[in-house]
Amino acid sequence: MIISPNAQRSKEWMQERLGLPTASKFAEIITTKGEPTVETRRIKYLEELAGEILSGRPTKRFVSNKMKDASEREPEARLLYEIVTGSEVQEVGLCYKDEQKKYGASPDGLIGLLGGFETKDADPCVQVMRVRTGWKGMDHFQQVHGGMYVCEREWWDLQSYCEGMKPIIIRFYRDEKFISRLTVVLNDFCMELAILVNKLKAM
Repeated sequence: MIISPNAQRSKEWMQERLGLPTASKFAEIITTKGEPTVETRRIKYLEELAGEILSGRPTKRFVSNKMKDASEREPEARLLYEIVTGSEVQEVGLCYKDEQKKYGASPDGLIGLLGGFETKDADPCVQVMRVRTGWKGMDHFQQVHGGMYVCEREWWDLQSYCEGMKPIIIRFYRDEKFISRLTVVLNDFCMELAILVNKLKAM
């Protein structure tokens, strides 16, 4: 693993991510069952990344006030996790799987040599629903396992955070069967991306 020295959300961090498949978007590439996603979904992400590579500009995505607030609450969510678990979370920039830098991950933190951390902000009603229904965090399965794969970790804690309420913390362990499929599907996607970019450059 290679860790970039650039802080998350910095201008340099944004530049590094241009055209790079990252763990937070792996669900656009692979399903929880280890199969490629439906073609329309995969192609949309493929075109976004190709556009970033060719234009040198990030894809514009709508950022609501709620999303901005969630980003601002990330430090307190991280602190609460540390208090509850007694673990120290190391903040890091963009992480690459290896020197090829074909894909990466920007985790909310790394823990020791074996763990990782991701926190998701939740409205009170969502947190209540998650407690009531026994939330398993499967809606972030690909991101969590993508983080473990890229950052070479054995486990990953996923937290649902709601200010004023008890957090939900779910620990995922490496699913080697899924990660094996992820490796294949990711490399195929990156090859497809390279071919598309070369075709567009030649037009």
